[in-house]
Amino acid sequence: MKKIALLALACCFILVAGCSSTSSAPAVSPTPSVQPVIVKEPSITKSGTYSLTSSIDHIDVDSPGSGTHTVNIYLRVTNTGNESVRLVWYSKLTDKNGFSHGGVGISHAGSGARTFILYPNTSDTARDYVTIDSDKDYNVLMNGGAILDVVYADQKSPAEPIANLNSTWSLEPSYFT
Repeated sequence: MKKIALLALACCFILVAGCSSTSSAPAVSPTPSVQPVIVKEPSITKSGTYSLTSSIDHIDVDSPGSGTHTVNIYLRVTNTGNESVRLVWYSKLTDKNGFSHGGVGISHAGSGARTFILYPNTSDTARDYVTIDSDKDYNVLMNGGAILDVVYADQKSPAEPIANLNSTWSLEPSYFT
């Protein structure tokens, strides 16, 4: 019985550690039914006539030392669909404890990141940001990393995300130091 329990525990550690990945990303639970990709990997998403390839260009943090911290998230998005689209997207960071910062109608002071018109096979890089209001919450990100979930919408109706069109990445704690 001990061997079975130890084997089950070892399997859990392997799954949580992400042994199939070469990333040193922390074991952070993603949004249900969403499997985050390693930060350097592009996210390919499709929904109806929309098709996008997104990648993290870079992330930096404006930290005054204490108090409010602004996480700047720069995404590069390529329209791989057949129709032009002008996107708005909202970034949400979820820490290892399941607490979220940002999201639809919240990131970038509620307006999200916005692109120019993306014709088929064209790209744009835009900045979104998420504000972390306390040192305590920011320290959780610095010590445990986060899941970055980006929800896309067409600028024609930015308050209504495009169904099932989102990208998710696992961010290492080093992005917040």
